[in-house]
Amino acid sequence: MKSTTLIKFIFISFLFICQAGMAQVKIGAKAGYSVGRLTDNSDNIYAGDFESSSGVDIGLTAEFPISELFSVQTELIYTQRGGSRDGLQPIPINSLEGLGSLDGLNYLLSLQGKDPITDENPMYADFNNSFDLNYLEIPILGKLGWGTTWRFYAEAGPYIGFLLNATSNSSGTSQIYLDAEASDPLVVINPNHNPADPSTGPLWVTVPPQNFEAETGIEDTLNTWMIGFHAGAGLIREISEKHEVYLGFRGSWSYTTIQKNEVYGESHIGGLVFSLGYAYTL
Repeated sequence: MKSTTLIKFIFISFLFICQAGMAQVKIGAKAGYSVGRLTDNSDNIYAGDFESSSGVDIGLTAEFPISELFSVQTELIYTQRGGSRDGLQPIPINSLEGLGSLDGLNYLLSLQGKDPITDENPMYADFNNSFDLNYLEIPILGKLGWGTTWRFYAEAGPYIGFLLNATSNSSGTSQIYLDAEASDPLVVINPNHNPADPSTGPLWVTVPPQNFEAETGIEDTLNTWMIGFHAGAGLIREISEKHEVYLGFRGSWSYTTIQKNEVYGESHIGGLVFSLGYAYTL
């Protein structure tokens, strides 16, 4: 389904650009600030409670006039997305290296009559977690414009985005818990325990607070491309016959989710972008 959509997107875009190829082309550059929007309606324990982060949008543009009112614009945009979450949250299995092997940990839990740790049944801790995503987006937009020296425009169309890199940053120190209510701390066998010497302490002891300071590449957990939609409007000021500047705002939303594995959520990213741009007519 997604592959078919992508093929249709490329084919239709190619036809539009070929049709417009003989007209005067406007090339330009733009820079803007994106107020990010991260959403997940799956009630997923990993994706919930994330606050969206903002970033920059920088790109190149090429506009192909079809008529006095209508044109097709394609762009190449570098865009920043992301989110952050503070407080008690699940710990992904790939972040448990500091506690030894997962098999060994689950064996200790089985001795206590407790369920094993899995992606669906994780441990929890109170720490700060944020992730930064950088994409290259290629939108194909239909653009309507009215006016001469001052020109109002509206635009809309699909885009395809490619993940450039993705980083997760965590910080803080916390006890580790087996439940989301932080009522059942993780305990392990006391290596100093001696049944004949009470001063060595009990057989089971609580794991001391752990340091969650880490920076991790997470590209392997995310989809490498996505499809979405842009829509916006703005105002163009003609400086001379070949030069113009514009101020625009645009909303974007991803149709595809960012996670490869639905266990970690079904999140969509987007944002509201405010940008300044310049265009030159060839």
